[in-house]
Amino acid sequence: MLGSVRELSDKWGLTEQLQKGEVLGPPFREVLECAVEISKRAKILAGTANSQERRIVLNVALLEIGRENDRNVTFMHECAHILTDLFYGRSCKHNQSWRDIMRLLGQNPIVSHNLSYLSRSSQAVVAWQCNNCIKKYYFVRKPRRNPSKCFCQSCGPELGHLKVIPVSCDN
Repeated sequence: MLGSVRELSDKWGLTEQLQKGEVLGPPFREVLECAVEISKRAKILAGTANSQERRIVLNVALLEIGRENDRNVTFMHECAHILTDLFYGRSCKHNQSWRDIMRLLGQNPIVSHNLSYLSRSSQAVVAWQCNNCIKKYYFVRKPRRNPSKCFCQSCGPELGHLKVIPVSCDN
């Protein structure tokens, strides 16, 4: 466990931003006590929030030097999930309520990340390529299917035969 939301928001200089949620009352105080953990297993997921367990999990890659902004944005994103769910008493996912609370916290309500080091291509263990259009399909875990039994989404089953290609460092 890295610490509580309260401890980490202090450590990472996010307390002032997070305190904007204080107007929401008891749910805000509950968020401060949520546990924050890291995941070494997550491949392309930056973070996740579990409101019932009062827990946030961040990808270990976000803790590397130079990625502080990505870490902070993800941390605030996940705090907003728990805050929204507790305030409304249900899972709000990325709905308008969550977006409103993101704005309240001074955050841009972006639903997904675009972090190159957490992309499918950078984390791929297997890659397939269409013989026709050359489109690549990246897999962060070994697929259960054989590429010969699959086809390219764009080209279809007639033209879109797939083959395994080497996974390179410069995807």
